[in-house]
Amino acid sequence: MGVPLTGDKADGTNRHVAESVYRFGTRRINWYILEADEGLTIIDAGLPAHWPQLDNWLDENGYEFNDVAAVVLTHADVDHVGFTRILADRGVPVYCHPDDLPLLRNHPQRPPRWFLRNLWRPRFFAYALEMIRDGVGSVEPIADAKPLTDADVLPVPGEPRVIFAPGHTPGSCALFVEDRDVLFCGDVLATRNIFTQREGDPQLLGAADEDHDEANASLAHLEGLGSVTLLPGHGNPWCGDIDTALALTG
Repeated sequence: MGVPLTGDKADGTNRHVAESVYRFGTRRINWYILEADEGLTIIDAGLPAHWPQLDNWLDENGYEFNDVAAVVLTHADVDHVGFTRILADRGVPVYCHPDDLPLLRNHPQRPPRWFLRNLWRPRFFAYALEMIRDGVGSVEPIADAKPLTDADVLPVPGEPRVIFAPGHTPGSCALFVEDRDVLFCGDVLATRNIFTQREGDPQLLGAADEDHDEANASLAHLEGLGSVTLLPGHGNPWCGDIDTALALTG
């Protein structure tokens, strides 16, 4: 069986979650720093209000903004694009799958129907308020990005390998750092139910997936990775065999 890892910070995050990997954001929304000898890679970028977390961590750990070598987006939903534009304007390259470029360039001005239909849920309503508070409406578009291609090992610190896993969005990807057994899964999997806000086993996002059947089918792309630390966009880390994680989603 896998083992969930709980947070140890007041905001629900556990900063150090794997070898040279750090978690940021809030209890509900995660983004990560991947540290390597050649610099830092930001995996997703939360929401605009999370920017000071990066600024403070760099200062606390003796880094400068020049040490941030890339931002890699698992997909282009606004709660993952977050403060990306600030780094892009400073010359930091941004990576995103081409199928999500339309979303990256032009975020919808209205929330999707599934979002509105679930506002009656008290904990989901609190999640919506957090997103508004943290600047979901002010996420700036990105005109272009370097492409993520399935099976490519990215030329960025940590050298994650791209696993194309569409369904949540057309361009959703997971990122596997093989030498650390770390899998950044974005919203391909979650360990926190975004509707009830309960932590649990690895799971699909359900109604929040753009194509839920495709999202379910894409889980096969993760099979056989072995023992991993699973780092989702929503929820606490989970450690165990990936095939056990996938079985739990059924």
